Amino acid sequence: MSMFARACVGAMLLVSASGLAGQEKPSIEEKTAGMVHMAGFFDLYWDEGEGKLWLEIDRWDEEFLHQVSLPTGLGSNPVGLDRGQLGATAVLEARRIGPKVLLIEPNYGYRALSPDAAERRAVAEAFAPSTHWGFEVAAQTDARVLVDATPFFLRDAHGVIQTLKRAGQGDYKLDASRSALHLSRTKAFPRNTEIEVSLTFTSDQPGGLVNQTAASGEAVTLRQHHSLVQLPGDGYAPREEDPRIGAFGIYFHDYASPIDRPIAVRWASRHRLEKADPAAARSAPVEPIVYYLDPGVPEPIRGALLDGARWWNEAFEAAGFIDAFQVEMLPEDADPMDVRYNVIHWTHRSTRGWSYGSSVVDPRTGEILKGNVNLGSLRLRQDHMIGVGLGFAPVGSGGGGPAPEGHERGSAAWPGPPAWMGSTWSLAAPASGGAGLERCDLSAGPTFDYLARVAASGDPVEMALARIRQLSAHEVGHTLGLAHNFIASAHGRASVMDYPAPLVRVTDSGELDLSDAYDVGIGEYDALAIRWLYSDFADGVDEGAALDAIVREGLAGGIRYITDRDARPPGAAHPLAHLWDNGADPITMLAEEIEVRRISLERFGPQLVRDGEALSELHEIFVPLYLHHRYQLEAAVRSIGGVDYNYAVKGDGQVPLAPVSAARQRAALEAVLATLAPEFLAVPEPVLRMIPPRATFAIGQERFDGVTDPLLDPLAVAASGADYALAFLLHPARTARLVEARARDGAALGLDEVLDRLVAATWESPAPADPYRGRVQEAVQSAVLDRLMRAAASGSPAARALTAERLDRLAAWLEARRAPSANQRAAAALIRRWQTRPFAASEIGQAADLPPGSPIGSIPPR
Repeated sequence: MSMFARACVGAMLLVSASGLAGQEKPSIEEKTAGMVHMAGFFDLYWDEGEGKLWLEIDRWDEEFLHQVSLPTGLGSNPVGLDRGQLGATAVLEARRIGPKVLLIEPNYGYRALSPDAAERRAVAEAFAPSTHWGFEVAAQTDARVLVDATPFFLRDAHGVIQTLKRAGQGDYKLDASRSALHLSRTKAFPRNTEIEVSLTFTSDQPGGLVNQTAASGEAVTLRQHHSLVQLPGDGYAPREEDPRIGAFGIYFHDYASPIDRPIAVRWASRHRLEKADPAAARSAPVEPIVYYLDPGVPEPIRGALLDGARWWNEAFEAAGFIDAFQVEMLPEDADPMDVRYNVIHWTHRSTRGWSYGSSVVDPRTGEILKGNVNLGSLRLRQDHMIGVGLGFAPVGSGGGGPAPEGHERGSAAWPGPPAWMGSTWSLAAPASGGAGLERCDLSAGPTFDYLARVAASGDPVEMALARIRQLSAHEVGHTLGLAHNFIASAHGRASVMDYPAPLVRVTDSGELDLSDAYDVGIGEYDALAIRWLYSDFADGVDEGAALDAIVREGLAGGIRYITDRDARPPGAAHPLAHLWDNGADPITMLAEEIEVRRISLERFGPQLVRDGEALSELHEIFVPLYLHHRYQLEAAVRSIGGVDYNYAVKGDGQVPLAPVSAARQRAALEAVLATLAPEFLAVPEPVLRMIPPRATFAIGQERFDGVTDPLLDPLAVAASGADYALAFLLHPARTARLVEARARDGAALGLDEVLDRLVAATWESPAPADPYRGRVQEAVQSAVLDRLMRAAASGSPAARALTAERLDRLAAWLEARRAPSANQRAAAALIRRWQTRPFAASEIGQAADLPPGSPIGSIPPR
């Protein structure tokens, strides 16, 4: 028994089973006569007549793992009950006290890593354990007892009821009359016992999401799985985390730590992997890490997932192993919920959502016992739609191929439609210049081909498969112990543990090139991180020094690590850490993405849907295209009030932090302000003429909200796009940093300058000659005013004061106008009312939310 177990065993009075006195019990053999016996780690007995599952317990001085999981899912991403989902993990120990058997979980969050039993006992007695269940002994043979385990397993151990309630889907209860053991997936093996149950949850008022996905929202049947697993023996050596390497792990307090050492202990999580020959530079493993792919994945997706997951073997080769990481198809007779199998699940939902990689981890040591990957199947289709929106027409659309001779894209004066388009087409020159579709008969055969020439290197299907390979590698990486690294895209795609946006290049001829949309293989950081996490050092090697040398080697090569907490928040400060961005220079890359968006908007047309498909589906294709710049915009805005920093440790030579230069901050500000221009935000007139109201009753997320329903509302679209940028620019954390930076350095970009440039670029900018773009400008101005009032009510006191002062100046400027517009008069009056009585947040206008974006190619997210 490990010293961890002894600490908890010694904390309680344990009455031995052999010394118990009491009521005479039948023997196990007598009680189970005629039952189906399943012998294994824990023996099971199935009583067909009573519908009961009996559990034999004979392990009184041994901890084991109890793992709950969800073999079947609801199919709704917002609810978050997915096929193959892991639930609670607990180390348990069975203890008999009189006629009872208790399942007790020791408290491994607080320990004493000490050889002194008294010291360990003092800590164990200071922090409460948990008792998960109590059984009545029904039969006994020597030290073996039999208990009715049916209630223990036929319960909502996964927390489905709480999950449904938290998601606003109603109050459900477990209906025992419609719940039963699922015997085909209930088995016993020498090192683990697997039990599965079918549970039905009922509600008189089911939520809308449940009604959409369940056969009947009033009665939702899901299966839950219980694994009782023998914990691994000694021989695994925990590895302390290093802040410069992104590794998941376990965290606990060690009260035996010396006074001059931290009490908090962090051990990285990793699979047990040892060299057969530790002295060899390269060696086969004692036992390889094997992952298994869900056989329910069809081709060609199956091949793509196998390819992407197998990339990791390259990293293990770099760590000195030979064929240590393998990926195979799951055998037909294997249960994917069996803790012995690392499994890549293919998860279907009614709407797209996150994929994730999770692990079953030994809470005592951090050792990974099972990798469990869930890949959302609709992410593939979202990536395909992004590729189509970029102008790469799908198969069967009547589009694709080169444009007819004489009809090159981008000409300001078109020579006229070719004969094959039919006489019902004509072209007009909108006020914005260029060619626009004036009218068309959409039954006139292959249409608009010349506006959507497909580059030979562009195939949306291949792009989607390239993304799913990388997604497979990414989520498997999590189950190997790796966290996100969101600075990797700034260093030449250094890690699959970043979130990649499709890299679209503009060729010299003005075409779009998707041939390098997603990278192939693991990156430099990935190989480095696996070396740090899994290297098996020979006897006599100073492991701490060897691990530090690996990290320093990466630092010398420019490899950096920045993770979620510094990349996800909208007010984050790091200029290079972001999700779904590309390139080392986020400001320059924003300009490139804007050019990609411009070209694709010129190409947008009916050729992007398949023959016979409703043209209203163009709305969902248009959304990610119109917002193609959104994530690069978020990346660029991080330079404003930004600080470049590292997870430096003493003596490693890294610069802890350095403010982004004032010149780069001002360049970023101008790049962001350019996305607020009416010309940028206006939905092109041809697009408005080709997207009719929804023709089907399909449920879709990818649509803009507005007040012109059922038609696309271009002013609401523009306002939402502007508000999205403003939310990042005027985030309270960012405005506070801008104030602080100017106070320390008079040459720095300050909040006052940001506010002046924002007002000048929107409210004080001349009105466009085109009335439509004039209305777009007014929509943007209203969004700016609303965000300024919000900023004046939140953030640091100095930031609020500066914003309030700028609103007062704006009102005075509007009131001094010789012939103010109705929008300007209303804005001035609104500011004066706000100054008299500042509005509550609910009284300040709010643009419509944008359609879902992240995961783009796809809560708690990974």
